[in-house]
Amino acid sequence: MDEIVREGARRMLAAALEAEVNQYIAELTDNRDESGRRLVVRNGHHHERTVATAAGPIPVKAPRVNDKRVDAVTGER
Repeated sequence: MDEIVREGARRMLAAALEAEVNQYIAELTDNRDESGRRLVVRNGHHHERTVATAAGPIPVKAPRVNDKRVDAVTGER
């Protein structure tokens, strides 16, 4: 039973992370470089990490974002 709870928690956390990244990217779709390429795009997943939850430790692979926008003040990415 504990394994079922942990798997459910893992799926819910993964879905929440995916939804958050999808919303973030959707909000920045219009940010493009001089060639018309998007500056904020998906870039696979981070390495799997273990997150401590009330259901016990669960492995999670968070989505990764490549953000190539430049800060107007510092000039850094």
